[in-house]
Amino acid sequence: MSRDASDPTIEEILARVRAETVSVETAAPVVAGRRQGIGTIPLVAEPDDGDKIAIGRPFYSIEEFAALDDEDFLRNAYRVVLGREIDGVGRGYYLPAMRQGHIGVVRILSALSRSAEGKARGVKIRWLMPAAVLDRLAGLPVVGKFFEPFMRFLVRSTTNRRLSVLSERHHDLIVEVNAALSAIRKNQAGLDMRMTLAEQDAELTKLRMEEAVGSAANALSEIRAIRSEIAGERVALGQLIQSARDTLPAEKQEKIAALEDPSLDSLYVAFENRFRGSTAEIGRRSERYLPIFRQSQPVAAGAPVLDIGCGRGEFLSLLKRNNIATLGVDLNGAMVEEARGLGLDVTEGDALAYLRARPDNSLAAITGFHIVEHIGFKDLVRLFDEARRVLMPGGIVLFETPNPENLVVGACTFHYDPTHNKPLPPDYLRFVAEARGFDATRIIRIAEDCDLSQPESGFAPAEINDWFRQPPDYALYARKPLEDGQIEIGLA
Repeated sequence: MSRDASDPTIEEILARVRAETVSVETAAPVVAGRRQGIGTIPLVAEPDDGDKIAIGRPFYSIEEFAALDDEDFLRNAYRVVLGREIDGVGRGYYLPAMRQGHIGVVRILSALSRSAEGKARGVKIRWLMPAAVLDRLAGLPVVGKFFEPFMRFLVRSTTNRRLSVLSERHHDLIVEVNAALSAIRKNQAGLDMRMTLAEQDAELTKLRMEEAVGSAANALSEIRAIRSEIAGERVALGQLIQSARDTLPAEKQEKIAALEDPSLDSLYVAFENRFRGSTAEIGRRSERYLPIFRQSQPVAAGAPVLDIGCGRGEFLSLLKRNNIATLGVDLNGAMVEEARGLGLDVTEGDALAYLRARPDNSLAAITGFHIVEHIGFKDLVRLFDEARRVLMPGGIVLFETPNPENLVVGACTFHYDPTHNKPLPPDYLRFVAEARGFDATRIIRIAEDCDLSQPESGFAPAEINDWFRQPPDYALYARKPLEDGQIEIGLA
């Protein structure tokens, strides 16, 4: 097709696309805090592909046919001269010949006009017959130079056909640009929809957060008020207890002092929650010890594991989930109630007294997490003695405690707890266990130390920084000696 003067050039098309995009990004109105989509960018209008030459006129000129590209020329020539659409035979013969330069506009118009259909219609094309004669004469080798005016006409026609090739490219570019713009419109519509939904979700989330913040602020205010009220009641209770001490005889002083214990139990629970970690975190850290209990013959036989100072029942819950029988004992009444709320068999009382009441050879294992650092030397020795008595042959003890090999623990964090007695170096605790009749002792510093078939990792500092890199806790593993004929767990 030929390029009309009103058709946009390639540069004009690109300029329009850039201008529309910039105008949307910078000058489009903002609705509800969001940029307007670019779906309003107009597609580039393609030139009209309708009839180039009107049918039914009294006269036509060769120039208006020659101004068309090959396809449009043939289509319009057949419509005007023959009064019908071009057929496959005509297209198959004329179109390749025109594109290869073997035949021109004048010769085709002349052939169509001289055909039976053309003679019947009698369409008048000015100067067609003389042009046909000149077209044939221009092809002669000798006299062709005398027909230069007609040759210039043919050259102009060829130029028009060359322009038509550019026009085809122009058309293809318009199609590609419009396809790209349509894709942009479609994508932007999807983005606009997702943006709208996201804004609605964000607004709903904002409202919920504002409600939650308001509720949290109210709850915090109530907690502060309740805490202040409880603190005042404790002061009043302390004054009442002190007044009772001043007036009651000495034999009743112990009963009066027992009134202070529940408040201290609750205070220690709060301390554990802040400095030791959540129940889930403690249970997760304790999972590394499970392989030790899975290898224990007394545990496999169904004998229970006793956790002294069981607290909130973190380790007991872990063992119970792994189908290991458990018992627990703790002095803190508040923690005992919390553990019982988990369905655990827990007794409130002193660990040594509880062990003294147990029969010989009745437990598969005794565990204690952050317990041994709370008791003095004599009670520590008694604990190992009673543990050896009540454990079945091959039964084990596992006592975890803060690791003073880590200087931060030994010098600082160990002293957070006012009920701690003193730090226990690993070799010291190992010595006490071996001196009271336990064997196969090992210090568990890292998770790999729980593999009893491998050597323990040990600690051999080479520089001062090694004393800061040690794990904050360690555990002592020790076993009650096996009986004759009892199978021994693989130890390094």
